[in-house]
Amino acid sequence: MEYLIIQVDASRVTAGRFGVSGRSVTLAGAASFELGEEQGLSAVAARIAEGSSGSPRVVLCLSPALFAQRPVELPLTDLRKVREVLPAHLQGEIALPVEETVFDALPAGEGKFLALWAKRTDIAHAVTFFRDAGIEPQVVTAAPFAWPFLPGLAGDCAVCDGSALGVIAQGRLAFVRAINGPEQGRLLASTLSALELSGMTLPPRLLVFGEPAAELAALEGLPLAPERLELPEDLAPLFRTEEAFQQLSGLYAVARACHAGALPDFRRGELAWTAGDVKVRRKLLLTALLAGVAVLLLFTLKGLQYRAARADLASLNASITAIYREIFPTRTKAVDELAEVKGEIRKLAGVESSGGFLDVLKRLAEAKGTSINGLFEAELEGGALRIKGDARSAQAVNEFKASLAPLMANVELGEVKSRPDGTVTFALTGTLKEVRK
Repeated sequence: MEYLIIQVDASRVTAGRFGVSGRSVTLAGAASFELGEEQGLSAVAARIAEGSSGSPRVVLCLSPALFAQRPVELPLTDLRKVREVLPAHLQGEIALPVEETVFDALPAGEGKFLALWAKRTDIAHAVTFFRDAGIEPQVVTAAPFAWPFLPGLAGDCAVCDGSALGVIAQGRLAFVRAINGPEQGRLLASTLSALELSGMTLPPRLLVFGEPAAELAALEGLPLAPERLELPEDLAPLFRTEEAFQQLSGLYAVARACHAGALPDFRRGELAWTAGDVKVRRKLLLTALLAGVAVLLLFTLKGLQYRAARADLASLNASITAIYREIFPTRTKAVDELAEVKGEIRKLAGVESSGGFLDVLKRLAEAKGTSINGLFEAELEGGALRIKGDARSAQAVNEFKASLAPLMANVELGEVKSRPDGTVTFALTGTLKEVRK
């Protein structure tokens, strides 16, 4: 996942693009822009938008001075439910009306939460700047909320970058306050002293980082001796220089916190980011349209295949009918021409023991001699043979019957009919003997 982290300070805007995949983090690029009369925030936002490509997740980090915090205790564990009850829980205890406030929270352990809120108009104003520039932020937050993800932190400690002071206890942010001003040293000392007087146990270390890290590390008279946050050896190939580490370590922590889902987001309610939903709806609509076209094409294809199959079937039926008429020109139209043709083919296949129907016909032709005028019908079914024909006389029929003795057994002479010209028609039935080929 790629993240474009934009941090807006009073006099500078810093942007860094990070790629986060599991525990691996890459730095694709970074830039810093000075704010002044010649170059305002809208111009800087436009320059960042021009230099951005692809579809990174844009995270806007505003000044910590725009956010307030208070520790609260609630019998809840689900952050979603905590966000829902915070407006009612803090109503009347904060200076802003809850209707004009955006809330979020961070878990602090054992039923404790760090309630965070900001003025709705401040968030909307910042979002408008970057939306108009063409680079609308998906998440609006402050960099100190991600300080537990700073590289090189070990155990409980206090952290300061010159704009805010944060206290990290057991790996979680327990306190944060903006200290930006002309007297950072005095504000830092007074804040630490106030925390100590309130009963909070101060952590053993105070780590400073950022561009004013050298000045903060040289401060004296603080309740905690400041130490400069050092570049870890495993991240040296990522940041390359100590200066880059001091400038971008806060953005690095924001990218990691956002990827872990632990970063507070103040784009909620009416300020919620909906561009992603619009894109998703457009993608779903496009997918639905493509699916509809695919289904339509599928039905069209199946319809054409069905039509072609029906045409082929009609052509085949016509061919079978034509073949049937050629084979049986005198028969009436059968109910199932194909079944009748198959039956005739099976008959022509003959009996396995007789050597085949053609061999039987050949032997019948040899046996009829010249006294039998012709055989106009011969039907073989199983081992039973039925013959119809005409002969010159009844005597010729009897002679033909006797000549069939080597071929047939149990030969029976059917009805013999005389014709006016003296010839007769006859029918013979019998059982074939086994004929050797």
